Amino acid sequence: MCDCVNRGGVYIHVAVCRSKCIYCDFYSEVCHSGFDWESYVKTLVAELELRSCGLSAMREVSLYIGGGTPSLMPVGLLRFLVSEARRIIMSAGSGDVRLTEVTLEVNPDDVTAGNADVWLDAGINRVSMGVQSMNDKELRSIGRRHDAKKVMEAYGILRQRFGNLSLDLMFGLPGQTLESLSSTLDVFTELHPEHISAYSLMYEERTALTRLRDLGRIKETDENLSVAMFEMVNEHLRKAGYMRYEISNYALPGFESRHNSAYWEGVPYVGVGPSAHSFDGRRCRRWNISDIRAYMLAVENGEKCHEEEMLSDKEITEERIMTGLRTAKGIDIVRFENDFGKEARVELLDKAASMLGEGYLKLDYNRLSLTDKGVMLSDDIIVDLF
Repeated sequence: MCDCVNRGGVYIHVAVCRSKCIYCDFYSEVCHSGFDWESYVKTLVAELELRSCGLSAMREVSLYIGGGTPSLMPVGLLRFLVSEARRIIMSAGSGDVRLTEVTLEVNPDDVTAGNADVWLDAGINRVSMGVQSMNDKELRSIGRRHDAKKVMEAYGILRQRFGNLSLDLMFGLPGQTLESLSSTLDVFTELHPEHISAYSLMYEERTALTRLRDLGRIKETDENLSVAMFEMVNEHLRKAGYMRYEISNYALPGFESRHNSAYWEGVPYVGVGPSAHSFDGRRCRRWNISDIRAYMLAVENGEKCHEEEMLSDKEITEERIMTGLRTAKGIDIVRFENDFGKEARVELLDKAASMLGEGYLKLDYNRLSLTDKGVMLSDDIIVDLF
């Protein structure tokens, strides 16, 4: 599926949080005082060791430690985890292997000068901080533990130590207005991180947020307002020098996330930890069970802790369409024909014709991509092209 045969990624899922944000549908469990961090980290390392054969062809590797809340991990164990992951990645390849990007997700609450010093010394070279908003009322509405003041303190600590920072922003929050979003954007652009991820708040099944909406205690943002908010984010960040390289991701030139880009380019990656996903770059997708205790027991006993599927030809074609349209580069029509045949190319462009005419898609230099107008309807557009 991918011609980037020497690239690869490793994702480590730290499925632990101090408390659960009301909108989050990622698998994690609330960490209690008795949580056995040492056993958990050793299990992650053991699984990665078992999976090292999947790293053998990788020469340029990104490492991403996400969650959950990885910044809750005791710093000594975080140092051990990164060191062991580096050792396994380097020893798995038969030639020169480069660890190009090592990202740690953090919450502002966990950022102290002492923690940041250890993260830097451990080899972290990119930090992604979940901010979401600089309005305290909006932060409380979605169950975030930090406030705007803590964000500023945390950012200052990180900025002194790291040259590659990413901040998460959310729009469409309960009670959020264009004015309050504009104020948050002003702060973000003044801070000037290298990367910004901007997401529309989603009401996922089985989340506290959706239950509150269904009970009438929270009102979902009007669709027209949500579109206006996306347009504001896009324009504000563009003027500040950020390029939207993927539907929800903006970067200063040269600071696109190598790890996240791999997902959209079909690059193989190995995911370890409960609920982590993996892809071999060709047909096989696998995902670990979403249960910390069952996961740890299975790895300890050498038992299977995952499910997997082999993608059909049709599914591979659909994935190319979906992942390609998520990026600003879009779908390379020439490569699409080379991989799937002339008939598939003709069918794709026939289905795209009306959306090209309506301005939701554009075709430039043999690349089919979403326009800004089309981004907010991306899910519907992608399905129509299948």
